[in-house]
Amino acid sequence: MTHSIPEIIAKISALFEPMQQEVIDFIEFMQAKVAPQALQSKHESSLLSQQALATDWNRPEEDEAWTSYQ
Repeated sequence: MTHSIPEIIAKISALFEPMQQEVIDFIEFMQAKVAPQALQSKHESSLLSQQALATDWNRPEEDEAWTSYQ
């Protein structure tokens, strides 16, 4: 079942204020729950790409190109 944003807003607006606060608390709980997973997913993809990119990074030409920055 998919709800549109205006429909969700209308339903929340119809609630008493203490219940609206509960909805906000729940949304914040869900955001906090999802944020670490999203961060972990980004971190995992960067770790996975390291092996693929290592073939380019670990070449003498790359070492030479970066010597002036060391």
